[in-house]
Amino acid sequence: MPENKTYKNIPILNSLRFFAAFSVCIFHFICTTNGLIYNKLILTIFENGRYGVQMFFVISGFVIPWSMYNAKYKLKNIFKFLLKRLLRLEPPYLVSIILIIFVILSLRVGLNIFDVQFSYTQILLHFGYLIPFFEDYKWLNAVYWTLAIEFQYYLLISILFPLFIHSNSIYRYSLYIFFLLISLNSNLSFINHWLPIFLMGIILFLKMIKKIKIIEFYSLLLLLSIWSIYFYGISCCIFSIATVLIILYFNDKELKTISFLGEFSYSLYLIHNFTGAILINLLSPYAIYLWQKTLLLAIGIIISYLLSWMMYLIIEKPSKKWSAKIKY
Repeated sequence: MPENKTYKNIPILNSLRFFAAFSVCIFHFICTTNGLIYNKLILTIFENGRYGVQMFFVISGFVIPWSMYNAKYKLKNIFKFLLKRLLRLEPPYLVSIILIIFVILSLRVGLNIFDVQFSYTQILLHFGYLIPFFEDYKWLNAVYWTLAIEFQYYLLISILFPLFIHSNSIYRYSLYIFFLLISLNSNLSFINHWLPIFLMGIILFLKMIKKIKIIEFYSLLLLLSIWSIYFYGISCCIFSIATVLIILYFNDKELKTISFLGEFSYSLYLIHNFTGAILINLLSPYAIYLWQKTLLLAIGIIISYLLSWMMYLIIEKPSKKWSAKIKY
C-alpha cells in the first residue's frame, strides 16, 4: 500500500465496525436480557459476540495512528488531537447519557432490568470517564467502560505516537515490551490490561506505512496471538486477529449495505442497551414460542438501528464535521 494512501480510502473499516457493533448488540439482546433464550448452546454461541469490543480496540489501534500519520501529527499537536477526538465522540456519548436517564425516569422498571444504581454523583462521574476510579459506582450503560478504555488510549497514543514512527527502532522495540509487561496483573477497566489488543492494530499500521518489515510484523502478530489466547481466551484472539487480517488483505473492499450500517455503528453501540434491549426485557415474558422470540429479537434490532440512524443524523454526523474542521 502506498504511503500516501489516506484513511478515507480504506472502505472495509465501516464493514468491520458494523460487524463489531452488531456482535455486541446481539450478545446483549440474547445473553443479557431476561427470559428471551434459555438454550445453553445458543447462549454459548452468542456469548462470543462480546468480543466485538476487542474488534473495536484493534480498529482503534490501527485507525488512530493511521489518521495521525496522514495528518503529520507532532507532539505539539496533542491538544488539537484530543479536542478532535472529544468533538467526534463526546456529543453522542453525552446525548446517550441524557437519553438513558430519561428512560430510567420514564420506565422505572428499567432500574431492575439492568441493575442500574441512579445517583447524581454517579452521573457526574461519567464526565471524564471516572467511574473506574470509584468502586461504589457503576456505569449507567454497560458499554461505557469501553469508551473509558478508548479515551485512555487516545491519551497514551498522543504521547507515544512519535516514538512508534521514530527512525531509531529501539524506541519501537521498547514500546512493544512496555505494552506487554504493563498489561500483566491489571484491572480490565483500564487501558493497560488491553494494550496487547491495541498493539495488534498499531503494528498493522506500522506494516501498512512500511515502517516495519514483514518478518517483524508476523513475528509480533504470532506473539500477540499466543499472548491473547493465554490471557484473554481463544475467542478474543480469533476476533482480534481476524480484524487485523481483514484490514490487511481486504482493505479496498466495500460491502455497501453493511458499510452504510457501519457508518452509524457508534450510535448503535451507545443506545442499543436502552432501546432494543429494554423492549426485549419488557416483552420477553410474552414470547413463548420460537417464532415469537425470533420476531421480538428482530423488532429489537430494527428499532435499535432506526433510532441509531436518527441519532447519527442529528448528533453524530454534525460532531464528525466539527471534528474534521480542526487541523493540525
